Amino acid sequence: MRLWAKIGMTMLVAGTMGGVLTPSVASAKSTPKFVNQDLQRYYKSAKAKSAFHFATIQSTTNSKKTAPILVMGDFGSDPSIKYGTITSLKMSKNNKVLTTKYRLLNFKQTGDKTTTSVSKKTYTFKLTKKSTNKFSAKLTGTKANRRLGTSGTTYTYTRTKTSPAQAYATKYVKPTMYKKYLKAFDSIDATQAQKEQVATQYANEAVTNMVKNFNVK
Repeated sequence: MRLWAKIGMTMLVAGTMGGVLTPSVASAKSTPKFVNQDLQRYYKSAKAKSAFHFATIQSTTNSKKTAPILVMGDFGSDPSIKYGTITSLKMSKNNKVLTTKYRLLNFKQTGDKTTTSVSKKTYTFKLTKKSTNKFSAKLTGTKANRRLGTSGTTYTYTRTKTSPAQAYATKYVKPTMYKKYLKAFDSIDATQAQKEQVATQYANEAVTNMVKNFNVK
């Protein structure tokens, strides 16, 4: 799927995730190391109500060109999906820490038209491999500004083959958005049952959008 076309993007930082890692087979006594498969999986943390994954998207102007992006899903009190264009992927000498540099994508809605720009500031985060399926990373910022970074709170993320978006959005986003919509409808002229019905409808739509935007490929 061409994300660039779907979100109106005209340019992304070119690059590839190929060649960053080399396959390694860990013995029972060896320390777990990154393998190429790690970049093709999802990472989730129920404690942080957070998930992320790496993806590759196509250019709208040249279907033969692709670019790597970082997809960050915040399923907490201020649900959001953030995209970052990856400018650098660097592996540590011991193959245990992957340092990623990225620039956030900014979206602006004008009527039915969505325009996208790339932030000038470059952010960095480190993903440390603890075991085959356990990794650690830091979340920085608060509320709607939470993102992966080099400072803040360290969380343990579990590597998974399937996307956690549907489960997280249903468990965390739906009740959060339901309460927000219900509160927003306090002043409208409707019965409580009607308000609850509309709030449920909107919360379900929020879940659908979160899942769709997180699972972009």
